[in-house]
Amino acid sequence: MNGLSFLRLIKSFYSSKLPDLEKIEKKGLLAVKIAQHYALRVDFIKEEMCYHLSKLYTHSFPAEKKSFSQLISSDSDILNHFNSWEETPFSSASVGQVHKAVLQQGEVVAVKIIKKEFKEGFIEDIEKIEKPIKKIGYLWPKFNRIFNPIGIIENIRNYTLDELDLRNEARGIEVLRLYKNRYSKEFNLSNLRFPKVYPELSSEKILVTEFIEGKTFDSLLNDKKLDYETLLELFRLHSFYIFKIGIFHGDIHPGNVILGKDNNIYLVDCASLSEITVKLKKGLFWFFYYLSRYDYKNAAKFLHEMSTEILDGPVFDEFEKEFLKLYSDFTMATVSEVSLTRRMMETIKMGINYGMNFGDQMFPVIKSLMYLDGMVMRCKPEAILMENMRDFTVYLEEEMK
Repeated sequence: MNGLSFLRLIKSFYSSKLPDLEKIEKKGLLAVKIAQHYALRVDFIKEEMCYHLSKLYTHSFPAEKKSFSQLISSDSDILNHFNSWEETPFSSASVGQVHKAVLQQGEVVAVKIIKKEFKEGFIEDIEKIEKPIKKIGYLWPKFNRIFNPIGIIENIRNYTLDELDLRNEARGIEVLRLYKNRYSKEFNLSNLRFPKVYPELSSEKILVTEFIEGKTFDSLLNDKKLDYETLLELFRLHSFYIFKIGIFHGDIHPGNVILGKDNNIYLVDCASLSEITVKLKKGLFWFFYYLSRYDYKNAAKFLHEMSTEILDGPVFDEFEKEFLKLYSDFTMATVSEVSLTRRMMETIKMGINYGMNFGDQMFPVIKSLMYLDGMVMRCKPEAILMENMRDFTVYLEEEMK
């Protein structure tokens, strides 16, 4: 990908015609990550375009698989700790692979390995784009104001490089586990689990964790074997981290959630943790509290309270009228009739158009909704999700006052 293809890609997001997602995938990982970034930016592009691009979150970027021995060759000392291993990965992505192995002590583990050539190649691709983009921005400053290309590239560079350092994933697991243990007496989190990490065997490029016997939510959804109550339990657990803690798993797609053979829910791939302010987490809680009770005036009020820009009385009154109109078809609607993700995108876009400002922290929340809403659509499209969300708000109601 070069500077010209980057410009064409960005331009396609502002077009009235929806871009071909397969063509974006063929451009490579960087193009996919750029499109995924824009899928959350309802403040930049139309919500219909965001919703279309969000489908790329459910696609795994294809990559050539390598054997365990090929990947581990330069770290051969670690092999002394294994009794056996599987050469073929049970999970593979562009940045690395995960293999099943057995330690000398007999413990079955998952070994995640980053492909060593990937980091250099990714940085090289970023640099190919940055140089011409900076030059265009210098000659045409308006380009920077409209598209914010350097900010986008910097954001993608940072979180991708974080993904490439597996020590961040180990830290993410421990952070989420710490909060679970800290609040386990106040909240029922007994069926939430995180894999054990073997820090003495892990490094920047290799992460060794407990192998979880079970199936991913993605696999269960594909086989139509995921119970809706189990999915609601994931909602409840994730709600605890968003509304109570304000720090949560930033990539909660169904491939990163495992239903263990012990019927516990395991969260994996915890490298990307998202964090929101106290103001935002409380505002979000009360927004969904009233939305789930179909009290749209109070929902509009708390959406406004999340904004760093306060609207004048008459402007807010106009906003409230439009908000009530937007939600006129929402009461008792199933997820197949009204997508919560799409409606939230429309809501945020409306607030921004009226002068509200939610900052960048709102977008990881929208990303979580994309995943969770999508799982409900696959599991039980006739579900009335707001009725279930009402139950989640009850156990945190006193806490959030």
